[in-house]
Amino acid sequence: MKADVFDPRALREALGAFPTAVTVITASDPADRPVGFTANSFTSVSLDPPLLLVCLAKTARDYPAMTAAEHFAINILSETQKDVSIKFARPLEDRFAAVDWARGPNGCPIFAQVAAWFECSMHDVIEAGDHAMMVGRVTAFESSGLNGLGYARGGYFAPSVAATVNSSAAGGEIGAVAVLERHGALLGDENLSLPSYSAGGGDPAKTLASQLERLGLSVHDWFSLLDL
Repeated sequence: MKADVFDPRALREALGAFPTAVTVITASDPADRPVGFTANSFTSVSLDPPLLLVCLAKTARDYPAMTAAEHFAINILSETQKDVSIKFARPLEDRFAAVDWARGPNGCPIFAQVAAWFECSMHDVIEAGDHAMMVGRVTAFESSGLNGLGYARGGYFAPSVAATVNSSAAGGEIGAVAVLERHGALLGDENLSLPSYSAGGGDPAKTLASQLERLGLSVHDWFSLLDL
């Protein structure tokens, strides 16, 4: 597909094939009020000096406050914090009221129970199309040892759950079961059992999905992408 005829939705879906962590970027506005937004466009840039980068849409409500801040923080959400991600992805008035947080060494909001957090001084702001890249120099950080929340193809997933499933499949015989749904309701009654498949090798979930698709049924793989 040529660049001058890109379908924005198709491009977004293609970029979504890359699994990422989920973060909430926080700072304080000129009145020292906390501001923040959910972002998965976060990456490490350099260890020496320690630099991180996050991208912010120019249309974001807190764009002026964020890009003008002297410091900002990156909260890497843990597997149990999908609700936090959703709150900070929506234009709610007081998103911080529903989150347990405290000020970091430089005053940025730091969330409790995150996988890790980094507080940064603003190193540079680089305009790039409809976004700006905020480059921060790490001044403080902490890692809790908790697993981070994952995001891919428009949905959340828990890496520890996926790892457990893959480990079970490699360790021997496991079973897979399907749930049938039509118009929002589950199909079946007390005389029917759920279709299932057991295998001593390979991937039984994929084999079951293949068998159901041959019957013309749409299959959603809850192992590879878990909506918490």
